[in-house]
Amino acid sequence: MVVNMKKKYNLVIIVPDQMRKDYLGCYGHSTIRTPHIDALAQEGLKFDNLYCAAPLCGPSRCSFATSTYVGEHNRRNYWSTISPDVPNLVTAMKRSGYRTGMFGKNHLFTYERLSEVWDELDEICLGNYDGHPEYTHSFSSFTLEKDHPFNITERLTTEGMEFMEKNRSTPFLLWINYQDPHPAYCCPQPYASMYRPEDVVLSERVSAYKSEEQPRRNETFRIHSEMDLCTEDDLRKVITHYMGQVTYVDDNVGRLVAKIRELNLQEDTIVLFFSDHGELLGDYGMTHKNPTFYECLTAIPAILVHPNGAWRNLSFDGLVEEVDLVPTLLELLDIPIPPTMVGTSLVATMESGRFEGKESILCEAGGGAPTCTEPIAGYRQTAPHAPTSFGPGAMIRWKDYKLSIYADDLGELYDLATDPLELHNRYNDPHYATIRSEMTTMLTKRLLGVKVRDVGIHWNYPEYPHDVRFEPLDYCGVITEDIRASGEYGAEQM
Repeated sequence: MVVNMKKKYNLVIIVPDQMRKDYLGCYGHSTIRTPHIDALAQEGLKFDNLYCAAPLCGPSRCSFATSTYVGEHNRRNYWSTISPDVPNLVTAMKRSGYRTGMFGKNHLFTYERLSEVWDELDEICLGNYDGHPEYTHSFSSFTLEKDHPFNITERLTTEGMEFMEKNRSTPFLLWINYQDPHPAYCCPQPYASMYRPEDVVLSERVSAYKSEEQPRRNETFRIHSEMDLCTEDDLRKVITHYMGQVTYVDDNVGRLVAKIRELNLQEDTIVLFFSDHGELLGDYGMTHKNPTFYECLTAIPAILVHPNGAWRNLSFDGLVEEVDLVPTLLELLDIPIPPTMVGTSLVATMESGRFEGKESILCEAGGGAPTCTEPIAGYRQTAPHAPTSFGPGAMIRWKDYKLSIYADDLGELYDLATDPLELHNRYNDPHYATIRSEMTTMLTKRLLGVKVRDVGIHWNYPEYPHDVRFEPLDYCGVITEDIRASGEYGAEQM
């Protein structure tokens, strides 16, 4: 179906934090209640093989908004932010006359400049519910008091609905960043008791992994987070509370969609639902997340709903990267795609109906410090902060194979066709030696190519004056002018 690119559509972006793809009904979960998100999938295009740029909040969101890889923007921690001077979705829409509103956690733009980016804003980030007396371990799960200040999912939704109502007569961008289902694993009633622990069937991934075949960072994290104290009953409670958080988000997605219809904006509004990354949830003996690349962390849910019914109830089976989403949105909104963006718009592919995707995907994680390979005596943590966040790594998926290489840790190679649970590391298997060699070369080339833009010889974009093929994304404009004035840059580039 060919879509109308000239109409000025609204855009609603809904981003739950740390939501696993396989904990949604539309992605195959058999017991969880997610009717509203499932309805979005029926009304739009569901991406079945879309990967985040990083399995961590800030780096992933920076990659999404700017359509650049972690290896280029180099934001690598929870709280990493990026200058709004770097071309991005929000400022591109704002320059095109859109009202902008964001409700929830930022994890994106430099905090002191948020008011320049957003016309309306309620920025609130709860971390890991630090300070709650029942949050004592990485696997803590409990009922959240309904009137507790950490219970914000309904509040953010209400603020988003009010924003749409106030701006119904002008094009708008509404971006809601939910805390749920991020740990701690807690939610208010009725969600806290909606699912029964005795009904939870634990995945084989919880106990069948081989620690000696995994990166050493995993065992260090297990010890630091005291996972030896987490019983199967504890884990079942964790999972039921996580499921409750997901359904809590789903009910509020339903409220947002109902408001769009109440305001008669359904024919004027594009909706994108996706998660920044996934969650371990007991898989491989860990909770939360860490700088590794298992499917539960990197393969994210994403649903795109177009108001004219394009791609209704279809699935995009090909490989897609998170950096491809914003170029796709900008093309659908008829807003020029900045040349700094490296993702590929999927509009032509979607209109063709082929849904073939990319040859490979790239995912990166880990701070620029040596991997903590030996547990620190007496050290305990309730979330994957330093030193768990140390140790750079990168992953490439090609066909059904996933290769992960770390700067100073054990490599991993999984054959998803025969081992979808990623329990059998083939990195040192001689039968996979050729695949490993070929994919190592592919990964090297992908990492070397994170700054490549095919825009011709000269950088002739006055609105983005510095040539990001040679300079950092957020290079200082004054310094660039000094370089140009020196004559070193080349007169033909002036």
